Amino acid sequence: MILRRGSGLRHCPFILALLLLGSCGTKSEDAAGGHPGKLRPVNLLVVTIDTMRADRLGCYGYAKAETPVLDALARGGTLFENAAAETPLTPPSHASMFTGMNPNVHGVRNVGGFVLQSSSVTLAEIVQEQGWDTAAFIGASVLKKLFGFSQGFALYDDQMPKPGLSQMTREYPERPAEEVVNRAIGWLNSQSGKPFFLWVHVFDPHLPYEPPAPFDKKFEDPYDGEIAYVDRELGRLFAEVEKKAPGNTVIAVLSDHGESLGEHGEYTHGVFLYDATLRIAFMLAGPGVPAGVRVKQQARTIDLLPTLMDLMGGTAPADVQGTSLTPAFSGKEVPTTYAYAETLFPKMNMGWSELRAVRTTKWKYIQAPKPELYDLEQDPHERNNVIATNAAEAQELKQQLQSLIAVHGSGTSEKVQTSLLDQKTMSQLKTLGYLSGFSSREYELTGQGIDPKDRVGILNTVQVAVSADSKIPRPKRAQLLREALQQDPTNPSLYYHLGGELEKMGQFREAMALYKTGLEKGIRSGRLHSRIADLYLREGNKTEAIASYEKAAQLNPADVESQSNLATAYLESGRVPDAERAFKWILATGEEYPAAYNGLGLIAIGKRDVPAARENFEKAVRLDPDLVEAQLNLGLIYKMMGANDQARKCFEAFIAKAPPRQYAQIIPQVKQELELLR
Repeated sequence: MILRRGSGLRHCPFILALLLLGSCGTKSEDAAGGHPGKLRPVNLLVVTIDTMRADRLGCYGYAKAETPVLDALARGGTLFENAAAETPLTPPSHASMFTGMNPNVHGVRNVGGFVLQSSSVTLAEIVQEQGWDTAAFIGASVLKKLFGFSQGFALYDDQMPKPGLSQMTREYPERPAEEVVNRAIGWLNSQSGKPFFLWVHVFDPHLPYEPPAPFDKKFEDPYDGEIAYVDRELGRLFAEVEKKAPGNTVIAVLSDHGESLGEHGEYTHGVFLYDATLRIAFMLAGPGVPAGVRVKQQARTIDLLPTLMDLMGGTAPADVQGTSLTPAFSGKEVPTTYAYAETLFPKMNMGWSELRAVRTTKWKYIQAPKPELYDLEQDPHERNNVIATNAAEAQELKQQLQSLIAVHGSGTSEKVQTSLLDQKTMSQLKTLGYLSGFSSREYELTGQGIDPKDRVGILNTVQVAVSADSKIPRPKRAQLLREALQQDPTNPSLYYHLGGELEKMGQFREAMALYKTGLEKGIRSGRLHSRIADLYLREGNKTEAIASYEKAAQLNPADVESQSNLATAYLESGRVPDAERAFKWILATGEEYPAAYNGLGLIAIGKRDVPAARENFEKAVRLDPDLVEAQLNLGLIYKMMGANDQARKCFEAFIAKAPPRQYAQIIPQVKQELELLR
């Protein structure tokens, strides 16, 4: 039997039907802290737009834009012309927004591998402590509550849809802006009437650029179409907020980072620290925000929290690194001269050097094996490295950067440990006896190693070979990736990309050998162990699969998909206590994972605990109505209890949604059960 990533078994679903209908022949066995003062009872709406360049909006001068909603917001409020993110990565950038701290202080340093610790004080915690209703609606799994961003939110809606075949190329499960906005509006309409803080995150401008109709046909560049679509949906949201609380909501809209559209050889974001990915849109409107103001001074994402606190009549926690931007509304100077930036993505994901930078309105210094200096006033596209002719400016900025790094390092180096789960969750998991052998990964940041600039050819190869719109035949893609791997044999991402292509071509033995080669090269990756485990399951080798999943769990206990596959493999192998522990582990991380509830329901049946089985199956179906195994299991439980109407609804849902080939042996039996209930 083969486990499908994140959704159970492919050929012979491990469901209660195996126990009761007898098919397939498988064994059944702090408080926010700080003292902000009494806040004025105004509402907050923070909208973060993933991957949106400022220079693709009409209000930032882009003639081809169709962004009337955001343009109107900017005219009715204040726009920051020179705003920058601390990092071109979604989780650390959002952590900076909501804590007011740089990534090297709040500790979220990359996509995956880091969690915002519960010791952090967030904007949501501050206002919730003073009685605000708080809710967040998230557009992609990269910000799921597992990573610590739910702190202070009474409702954190991060349930992503199960991706269909057309969505399998997406890097992260996501949902469109329309759905996110619909859910946010639903919450607004049922909200208590107390002051509220609402965070809405939309992901649509992120790759792949696939705007819905009519935006897919209106724009030559689909990236522009995605932004126009988001703008339309935000118009609905802003209208509902104004209807709910006329004139009493401070609105903040900002990008988490930009997007490189081929500049400097980068096609997305995360590797470099140029303004294509660091410059962001940032605008405010509402009570206390003057209309029609455009601020030229530098603004940073770490300034969001103290600015909002100021507008609400409070003060930010003392250790916040950002500053209130409200004095800039009237032209006063604000202490935002230096903006810190970093990306650990090339270090952790590519095996290259990390990059750090310090930015002013005029200069940007990038610390790299081959350092760079750009005059942003004369060279806004950063094409001409002038470090050789501006040594004094480079030295002054280098010293500023070292002082920022020295908060948690020596100024020239820093040791960083991954934090896959927050300390509270880690403690809970240790009580389950499930973290033996776990150790975090440590990286030393020295600014040395392979300069990402010298690997632009590798970035281009990956873009050509694995982009969603690539027209290259798959064997040619694999050949390009093999050649890249020969040039860059310690690059973890190339093993993932090439292995994925080999698997898609059915070359499973070659993929297995490749992943094992990566481990032999010293690549310490839970992802490689998970891929190996998946392939062992395809061969029917559960013993080796379980061993590989266990290694993956030790390296990355936050990978709930692999944990679910491990738990199911335990269950199939008759290791019921281990399976139960693993399913409970998944839920202990805070992840509302439907397959885990389905698994616990099966275990409850084995214990003859029908009420517990029903409760778990009901939770699974509520979280994912398309999880057909849970629908069938729940239907069988209802039938056992004599609740025939409810059983019939579950069986009908199963018949309507179950793939015929996958469930060929079970579907006729379920149809027969339905006939008996009529």
